[in-house]
Amino acid sequence: MTSTASRIWPRMIRAMKLDAHLYEEVEHDPNANSQGLLIIAIVSIAQAIGLGLNSAFVGESMSNILVIGLFGFLETVIGLVIWSYILYFIGTKLFRGVATMQEVWRCTSFARSPGIFFIIPIPFFGFLVSIWIFVAYIIGARAALDISTGRTLIAAFISAIPFIIMQILVVSILQSI
Repeated sequence: MTSTASRIWPRMIRAMKLDAHLYEEVEHDPNANSQGLLIIAIVSIAQAIGLGLNSAFVGESMSNILVIGLFGFLETVIGLVIWSYILYFIGTKLFRGVATMQEVWRCTSFARSPGIFFIIPIPFFGFLVSIWIFVAYIIGARAALDISTGRTLIAAFISAIPFIIMQILVVSILQSI
């Protein structure tokens, strides 16, 4: 088992427990970049499977399930890159936070850890997981940017807007398929 794989699960669990020390730890660990990418992949796949299962339960065809899963995967990966970059820009340029883009990326990618539960296709469960992720995102952003909680909340909310818009567009597209 590689170093990345052997250390990722305990770190993901700590991220899900909203352990602020974990976010400080990954902020300063350049080796956590690959773990962050792996978390995004794991969560994106879990979300795609959950979307696919939900579609199967409501009687969608297999081709629709694959399209929905692929859209879910792409939307998550692209959305998180955009969200993290906007957070970095707002946090460092507007609120004078001190961080590199890589530090913000590492902390926010770990904040996505609760998204592994998107695999569970229970109505409204995804919404609760999204709230959990957002809380983790705030904790991770605060650790990465080294700014006050109030400024972190503002930066997190503003940076989430394009991600939310993108999710609405993807859902609209998927419903029209």
